[in-house]
Amino acid sequence: MTDVVPTSEKPGVFKKLHFNQNKSAVVVEFIGTFLFVLTIPLSLISNEEVAPLAIGMMLCSMIFTFGYISGGHFNPMVSFSVFLCSKEFTKVKLIVYVIAQMAGAVAAVFYCVLINGTDFPTPNPGLDFWNMFRAFMAESVYTFVLSSVVLHVACSKQKNNNFYGFAIGFAVLSGSLTVYSISGAAFNPAVATALIVVRCLTLYCEAMASLWVYWGSEIVGSIMAAVMYLAVLNVDEQF
Repeated sequence: MTDVVPTSEKPGVFKKLHFNQNKSAVVVEFIGTFLFVLTIPLSLISNEEVAPLAIGMMLCSMIFTFGYISGGHFNPMVSFSVFLCSKEFTKVKLIVYVIAQMAGAVAAVFYCVLINGTDFPTPNPGLDFWNMFRAFMAESVYTFVLSSVVLHVACSKQKNNNFYGFAIGFAVLSGSLTVYSISGAAFNPAVATALIVVRCLTLYCEAMASLWVYWGSEIVGSIMAAVMYLAVLNVDEQF
């Protein structure tokens, strides 16, 4: 008589694909960033007026879906803020998160090209210095908002709540509605870099001149968010 193998011991078809905690976090950061970034150009092409709603809600969905695995960053500047504030989020983890996020963003834009062709919107304040300055200020303050919301609702003593995804998604939605006409409302260097670089591959490279605006402003915003977070909380009790 053949022995019946307990269900818990039966080898699954995809058993070899089971990742450990760190690998799982990197994989979902790639997937979440891919789906989030893909939504941005496609929603702007389909209906620019309600695109911020689609973008904010997709981010909200991805955070609720994958937040328990990776923290649901999907943004190098969010990861950088968490790195500055958390002893558990190491330098190596920051690097692999950023690589996964950048790869997911680039893959998303190429997928957009497959769906819609090479004509898609990119964040571009233009070549005028004053417009670049306005974009820098807008991106820095709303990256500060986004990073602050993540730190306070997902990393602080109130992190075990049921609203963190909504808070983060609505931060992006509000920022997009407010400053899209000024900076393109990226608040995320993975978004800006992927859109601008891939668009440049189609021989439209004007926005490359303002790529520094997005990295510089968003680094400033994320650092200020971390500084203020550490200033207003007794983080020794949290980390």
